Amino acid sequence: MGFDLGNLLGQYLGGGANTAQASDDFDRAAQAAPRDTLAQGLAQALRSDQTPPFPQMLAQMFGNSNPDQRAGMLNQLIAGAGPGLLGKLGGLFGGNGGKVTPEQASQVSEQQIKDIAEQAQKENPGILDRMGEFYAEHPTAVKAIGATALAVALGAMAQGIQRRNSTSTPEKENNVGILSNIFHKIFPQKSAPAPAQQQNAPAAAPAQAPAAPAQPAGQAAPNPAPTAPAAAAPASTLNQQVDVEEILNAKLKASGQQLNWRTSIVDLMKLLDLDSSLAARKELAAELHYTGDTSDSASMNIWLHKQVMKKLAENGGKVPSDLQ
Repeated sequence: MGFDLGNLLGQYLGGGANTAQASDDFDRAAQAAPRDTLAQGLAQALRSDQTPPFPQMLAQMFGNSNPDQRAGMLNQLIAGAGPGLLGKLGGLFGGNGGKVTPEQASQVSEQQIKDIAEQAQKENPGILDRMGEFYAEHPTAVKAIGATALAVALGAMAQGIQRRNSTSTPEKENNVGILSNIFHKIFPQKSAPAPAQQQNAPAAAPAQAPAAPAQPAGQAAPNPAPTAPAAAAPASTLNQQVDVEEILNAKLKASGQQLNWRTSIVDLMKLLDLDSSLAARKELAAELHYTGDTSDSASMNIWLHKQVMKKLAENGGKVPSDLQ
């Protein structure tokens, strides 16, 4: 009988599983689950209220990593947080163009990692998703975060698969794209902009009115009926400005989650209850004609967030200027 990933993960839904088995179950799930599902689960564990603070867990994984993994993690951390973090490190990793070598990483203490992680989280809350994606490629180091955190990760993986299964089929059947789903969530009864050729198509010629019946000779023609005015075009949602910030903040308050939709495309998609996996973001990037390297998820995420905000503003959304 084959291994059933769904049944294994299902045990962790709702947090009722025996955490004594979490380490072994995580090993099995990490080998069988798609990388984006694993990354989502790890990111959720890193931000959960049920687990230790993000800097502490990152330091634990750092301590359980080999020199190459430590260097890779630090480089991802610095790249994801931006140049502000590198400047505040005081030249700790100077001399290599800002890139950390395995030798340098081996000399960094876990306390220094905590300090760097805390600063990185302040610079960019989306760094947790980046770290989830990184350690999805190095799951053996993850077990250092402990059984409780592993159980949270497994439960989040189960939720991700459950959500994807419940939404993917209708979307595929109706050929609805991710951008359309974003529009539907923010603009009631609205989808993504129509293709240019449809938007610019000439209006159909008005139908000719039927000819009036002939009048008998010598009989005055009755006064012609007044011509009915052309029907007014229905008010388009494209011309009704919707306060995007107000809507998203209301959704955030109702969700009770800590999501930074203003800077993170991942958190924005989560807030809208959409699939925020790396695969889904790559699909969104394809829809928006992203020409960059999709393997550089940090750069792609920044670009996606700006493009989505720009599309919302172009199609009737009131979007703060600093987000466009």
